[in-house]
Amino acid sequence: MTGYIYCLVNASIPGLVKIGKTKRNPHERAAEISASTGVPTPFEIKWSRQVADMDKAESDLHAALIGCRLSKRREFFRCTPAQAMSAAKALHSFALVKGNQKPSRQAARQNSKTPAKQRRRYDVSMGFSLTVATVAIFGGAVAFDLDASTVATATAGIGLALTVLFQSAPLIGALRG
Repeated sequence: MTGYIYCLVNASIPGLVKIGKTKRNPHERAAEISASTGVPTPFEIKWSRQVADMDKAESDLHAALIGCRLSKRREFFRCTPAQAMSAAKALHSFALVKGNQKPSRQAARQNSKTPAKQRRRYDVSMGFSLTVATVAIFGGAVAFDLDASTVATATAGIGLALTVLFQSAPLIGALRG
């Protein structure tokens, strides 16, 4: 089955690389692995390669690096990304998929969906939701014919809440990054 073989490193795990496979974009897989609360810092892709048979290519590469493997049940190896790539290049199963010498437009587009861009998209939808909620509250105030002081109090409260929310949005974004 066509897929990707990837090599990841993590600053919190010096001297080790993680070599795995995925059918999806390797950046998505790295982000998924990095999201675990058991990993103190995110994984970084050192290299990835699309192959015709990802199961065979991964199995062959793991076998080629057997002397560096920490545990049979884990995909971590005590070697450098360059050593792993050198071992991979020697394998027949690691040949590039024909016609995929360059990344496709779709793969390039997927690579551009960084976690920061995904967060911005989420933040835009959150802002739209807050706008709709604000309009609904003011619409309700008008529909129920509330007196001016009640509307003013509601407006001030909503204004304060929105100010605090949007002032803290960059902080929240930084914490999520």
